[in-house]
Amino acid sequence: MLGYPSLTSSLMWSAAAVTALIDAPLLALLAWRISPQLFRSLKWHLVGSAFLVFALIWGTFGSVLYWDEVYSAIFPAWFRWLLPLIYGSLFGAVALGFWRLSLFAASRQVVWFCLLGGLVSLVGHSIGASRGLMQVPLLAGTSIASAFTFGIFEFIFYFCIIVGLAVLVRRLLFRSG
Repeated sequence: MLGYPSLTSSLMWSAAAVTALIDAPLLALLAWRISPQLFRSLKWHLVGSAFLVFALIWGTFGSVLYWDEVYSAIFPAWFRWLLPLIYGSLFGAVALGFWRLSLFAASRQVVWFCLLGGLVSLVGHSIGASRGLMQVPLLAGTSIASAFTFGIFEFIFYFCIIVGLAVLVRRLLFRSG
C-alpha cells in the first residue's frame, strides 16, 4: 500500500452515520422542491446526469486515485480506462430504470429514485466483494456490513446529486432555448 491508511469498521460505521445525516436533509429538500410533474420531465436529464456523475467517479477514483490500492485487484489491467465509460453507461441505464420504477410511487417519486439508487450499491459491492474487494489492504479491516451500509448512504448521496444536476441542466436548457 502506498501511504493509504487501512479503513476500519468503526470508521465505516461513522462515515455511514455522517452520510445518512447529509442524505436526510437532501432527500427532504428534493421531496419539497421536485414535484411529480417535474420528476416526470427529468427522464433523459437523469440518464445523462447519472452517466456524467458515475463516469467522473469511476474515472477519478477507479481509474486513477485507487487503481493500484483497490481496483487493480478486481479488474483486469486493460479494463482500467474503460471504467468511466462502462460505469457511466451502466448507471445511466440504471437511472432510466429507477426513473420508471419511481413513477409507480403515489408521491415523492424523487425520494424513491434516490432510495433505489442507494440499494443498487448492494449489487455492485456484492459483486466486488465476491471478486476480492474486501481483501485489498485498504478495506481488509472493515466488515462487509459496515462497508455495505456506508455504500447505501453513499449512493443515496450520489443519486441526490444526479437529481440536482438533472434539474440544473433542464433549467439551463430551457432558459437558453
